[in-house]
Amino acid sequence: MTSEPVVVCVVMAVFFFAGSAGGLALALDLPASSPGRLALLVLVLVAVVLGGASVVLRNRLPRGSTHVLTAGGAVMLALAVGAMPDPSRALAVTLAFVFVVIDAFLFFPWRTAFLHLSVGVVAATSSLLGRGDVTAGVVATVDIALLAVAAVVGLLARRASDAGVDSLTGLPNRRGFDVLLEAQLRTARRDERVLSVALLDLDDFKAVNDAGGHAAGDVVLGTTATTWRAALPADVTLARFGGDEFAVLAPDLRAVDLAELLAPLATDAHRSASAGVVETAVGDDGVAPAPPAELVRRADAALYRAKREGRARVVVASRGVDDAASHEAALAADLERALDEGELYLHYQPLFAASALDAGPFGAEALARWVHPVRGPVPPDEFVALAERHGLVGRLGAVVLELACREMSTLRTRHPDVMVGVNVSGLELVEPGYVDRVRDVLARTGWPAHLLVLEVTESVVDADAPAALTALRAVRDLGVHVSIDDFGTGYSALSRLDRLPAGSLKLDRSFTATAHTSPERARLIQAVTAMSAALGMGVVAEGVESAEQARVLTDLGCSTLQGYHLGRPQPFDVFTRSLEGRRPRTVPPPRRPVGVDAAGRERV
Repeated sequence: MTSEPVVVCVVMAVFFFAGSAGGLALALDLPASSPGRLALLVLVLVAVVLGGASVVLRNRLPRGSTHVLTAGGAVMLALAVGAMPDPSRALAVTLAFVFVVIDAFLFFPWRTAFLHLSVGVVAATSSLLGRGDVTAGVVATVDIALLAVAAVVGLLARRASDAGVDSLTGLPNRRGFDVLLEAQLRTARRDERVLSVALLDLDDFKAVNDAGGHAAGDVVLGTTATTWRAALPADVTLARFGGDEFAVLAPDLRAVDLAELLAPLATDAHRSASAGVVETAVGDDGVAPAPPAELVRRADAALYRAKREGRARVVVASRGVDDAASHEAALAADLERALDEGELYLHYQPLFAASALDAGPFGAEALARWVHPVRGPVPPDEFVALAERHGLVGRLGAVVLELACREMSTLRTRHPDVMVGVNVSGLELVEPGYVDRVRDVLARTGWPAHLLVLEVTESVVDADAPAALTALRAVRDLGVHVSIDDFGTGYSALSRLDRLPAGSLKLDRSFTATAHTSPERARLIQAVTAMSAALGMGVVAEGVESAEQARVLTDLGCSTLQGYHLGRPQPFDVFTRSLEGRRPRTVPPPRRPVGVDAAGRERV
């Protein structure tokens, strides 16, 4: 096991200081005339100097110095044992050999650790036996104790280090790579050296898993790791970053040189890959290395540019921080890949009838979730807006609609009246074929049209959006309910309510937040619910965060409540459990507007 030299030096300094403190205590306990006292004080002074040097020079000590310090500590202890005037004090000094053993097995590879252990055991044994007043049985006991400590510390250290190792390939995993990257960046900043980072992603790896299952994919990953590791220099780190993505860390290597090194791997005829390379350096332009996360982000952006440009290639990122447009394009490419590979998933936020909160939820709103492989969870508002700007919103909406109907269909036998709501972007709504897409999803999943609610922001069904209104009327003709989402956020026009092809209004949380504290807001909500009732429309209040707020909104005429007080967005299995023991729905589904007959056609 290896570790960062800085950490090794600091830990050894602690051991030197601890040993010097113990040695000083023993020295002061000896008579002033004892020859061992002066020798011990000299060793204490040497230990203090070495400990201080380990701390002060920790960033500048050569890598091999840690071995010299560890072995030197063992020799100093052996000298101190021999200088003690009696066996009890000699054995007290021998206890400090534990520091040597812990150092060796915490920070050095097995072979080197055993070498240091051998030096320590030989030094302890010879110094004790050389005194002539310590029996062989006592020496054997000390040796056994040292060996036991070595075994336990070694096993625990290796087990801890396994947290940074990928079990499939034996390479450092994401955690291990992050630790190495931070250490190498500190070294680059200190020594004004160049450092390059690369991310590689296997091309068309999904086809391998689809054809042969995950076992076949594991074989490809293992073979790739072995082949690439053998092709790279010993001082270049190869790590498995996650899934079919690998990372490379190359100190003292320019980005163009690393790209040249990776080119044969990326263009391999048997298993090609796309790669993005980024470089950081100081000294030549006075620019400090970017933080680790920024380097990874830039390499990731270059990687997906390689994907977009045809795959099987290496792209070098430009020096400096990429501009916002480049970052957004890279994130959009990530989202497209996530849609292709089915990485998005849904959470469900329960809906409750205001008149029967204790009856349990009668439905839920499906909410898309995305965890980016580098950034982590991406807020829905961010990736939905990203999808709209980059022409991906239709695919995003199709994925969410299909997944919601397919998952909810599994509840039909036990809960045949549960409803599900799905958000629809205005851009998606006006895409050609949107209505056909909804019809096909309902047919394919078997989900009943009357249990699906499409939630559309009011701004997209303005009088200036006839295409959106036409699409909504068409999906309503399929039997699907329509709800006007975010009502009250700036586009509200009560005069248009009678023209909207919707069965309910959903009051935005900013509109309902002060219903229980502001009489003016309460009267406004009551006016909206009264007008909606006259038009045959239900009113959904979201953002309910307290029992008092739920009571007031119910009294003001809201028919459906939603919010953290009643239920947070939750995975499908958690939502499923919340339905156990619920009573059949006693409230009608969202009503159709006045002026629409039973077949969904507008009356003339």
